[in-house]
Amino acid sequence: MQKFCITFAGCVGSSKTPISNYISTKLNLPIFNNDAILSEVIENRGFWDIEEHTKVRNNRLKEVLDSGISFIADVSIDREWESFRESLLAYGYTWFMISLDLSKGLLMKLYEAKGYDESLKRLDTLMQDHESFLEKFSDDVGVHIGDDQFFDRLEIALRSIRAWIESM
Repeated sequence: MQKFCITFAGCVGSSKTPISNYISTKLNLPIFNNDAILSEVIENRGFWDIEEHTKVRNNRLKEVLDSGISFIADVSIDREWESFRESLLAYGYTWFMISLDLSKGLLMKLYEAKGYDESLKRLDTLMQDHESFLEKFSDDVGVHIGDDQFFDRLEIALRSIRAWIESM
């Protein structure tokens, strides 16, 4: 079977991690989680060191790609998709991307519920980044999930991925 990566486009806090964990348990796929690496760097250094985070993240991603295993990339690739896609292609991977196209109103509710105060301040920029991504790379998306599908997002993602895998 072709090695693959399940990945995400969408604003911070748009439910990538819950979907990743659900898919992981259903399809027995490991998760590459950027936020976990960030937490590790902060815990080790006592502060956020962006250079160290980038170095550790890139090394870990290379290890995953070198292994040739299929995996879930629990990262938001809106601003880094071109380089991430190049890496996947260089290692012979294909991908299935889930785009979380949520409204500002729903994102605000999610941010408030989760205490994402800093992200709330940047919400307009985050939404513009996602819109710009979609304008340029919509053909790379396997499934779009919006407000109307949000409460069924786990099953929609799983069904879409299973159908895609079966078609490979």
